[in-house]
Amino acid sequence: MTHLTSFAPNERKDMSQFMQKTEIVTVGTVNVDLIMGPQEPWPTPGTEVILPEANLREGGGAGITALALSALKCRHRMVVNVGRDLFGDWLKQRYGALTCDWIVEDTDTALTVGITHPDGERTFLSTPGHVAIFHPDDVMARLRGMDLDGVVVLFVGTSLMTALRPGLREIFQFVRQKGGLVALDTAWPTDGWTEAMRAMVCGWLPEVSILLLNEAETNGLLGVTDGKRSPDYDSALKAMPEEALFVTKLGPKGARLDRLGEAPVIAQPEPATVVDTIGAGDSFNAGFLAALARGQSVASCLETAVRTATLAISSDPRRYPGPEEVGLTQVSEMITASGEAQG
Repeated sequence: MTHLTSFAPNERKDMSQFMQKTEIVTVGTVNVDLIMGPQEPWPTPGTEVILPEANLREGGGAGITALALSALKCRHRMVVNVGRDLFGDWLKQRYGALTCDWIVEDTDTALTVGITHPDGERTFLSTPGHVAIFHPDDVMARLRGMDLDGVVVLFVGTSLMTALRPGLREIFQFVRQKGGLVALDTAWPTDGWTEAMRAMVCGWLPEVSILLLNEAETNGLLGVTDGKRSPDYDSALKAMPEEALFVTKLGPKGARLDRLGEAPVIAQPEPATVVDTIGAGDSFNAGFLAALARGQSVASCLETAVRTATLAISSDPRRYPGPEEVGLTQVSEMITASGEAQG
């Protein structure tokens, strides 16, 4: 069984391996986001509206996570698919060397148009495109070619990838057999948290060591529908591997981390002027997993994650913070702490 503590390299031999290895692999969605607004009220059909702002940028759970991990100077890889079209070519150009594990499909690349509103809310219009045909066999083929021992493999946006979902448990089991840790961010299911969706995700939990959900997703998974009772985190943690982490992203309230039999860990954000909350959860995931991969305490991981998300969503234009801005331990610092010679 892989333990979370295996990510703190304390021996000279392990440090040498750590410096050369991938820390995190992200499996999920990458697509094009066109963000426009602000708009209020919703336009009347048949009319045209001129909006003051528009921004074309990289999107999708894996896409945003990868940008944040790159800014944090993590060694990471991406397993995603894209369409064989203009948008797919643009995404490959934007991600450069990270595209070595990408799958190119003979279909259109998914596009999301996000309309912002003056009250801070957003409306999204998306095409299924390549995301709908992301296949388990393609993911397994890429993962088989990687050394996953001691690697965090994040699966993000699984509720949106209908073709991938039936094969996920087998993929999770493969990752664990190869010595990796499975992290999961389901995203909000398009049909909501139906009984079938809840049963599917609960069936994955025995293979998931790190669960990363927002507050609404946590309530949906744990069946909290009236808002009058607290989620029963232990009911999920009992189904998960030893030392598993259940992380809940609480938006402006920060984040909470639960472990079986222990008091929750809470992290609150510093005051900030929020500009654009799109990708907040994915930025959070990057900060948390980057800190975990560097062997930081779970409390420190939570604080790093909250800082990463806060700095990302308060930037204009969008910028993802570097390691020194969020307190992320760097390899050079870890070598010094272990007493290994420099140079």
